[in-house]
Amino acid sequence: MQLVAFRIGREEYAIPIEQVREIINYMPVTRLPETPAYFKGIINVRGKIIPVVDSAARLDLVTDLAAKQIVIVETGDKEVGLTVDTVTEVIQTADGNFSRVESVGNDGQKIRTVYNLPGRIIILLDLEQLLTGAAVA
Repeated sequence: MQLVAFRIGREEYAIPIEQVREIINYMPVTRLPETPAYFKGIINVRGKIIPVVDSAARLDLVTDLAAKQIVIVETGDKEVGLTVDTVTEVIQTADGNFSRVESVGNDGQKIRTVYNLPGRIIILLDLEQLLTGAAVA
């Protein structure tokens, strides 16, 4: 299993590499009226309009860092940009290195598992849950 790891604030997250279409530097986002706070807006990538979700806001994280990159992911039949502080690495691992995280909240669980390395924990996001209910154009 290969994962793309990235930072949002002080935490490190990852998503399966097969869901990543590309990683781009942050670009100005066109805000759309009457959209949730976590929906940054839209960008034009080589003629294709991509909705952009503020990952920190969607995960209810407080961060004072400005996003520097956008990870364009594919889930279902949609491409969506996720803002991140920085992409750190591609990790190759086996499924056995993960620990399941039990849900603590009422809403959909956005975290699938955690990957525990010496001195660091990487949180594997569930993109389906993260983007379920997210108003992306």
